[in-house]
Amino acid sequence: MNKQERVKAFAELYELLTFYYENRDQPVERGFDFFGEVETLCQKLDLDFEELKKEFNLTNLTG
Repeated sequence: MNKQERVKAFAELYELLTFYYENRDQPVERGFDFFGEVETLCQKLDLDFEELKKEFNLTNLTG
């Protein structure tokens, strides 16, 4: 992954985190998997998904 692709992936991750904090108590579109999306971006950016969830206090509100 080149630097431009990493920046784009980081921007997507940032948008998802912002979405989480602004909309976490609201319903989302059917089929939208927030944690799946974040995990995919973490893999692209070589970030530890579980540590990111802990650092940003991300919890699965449905379960």
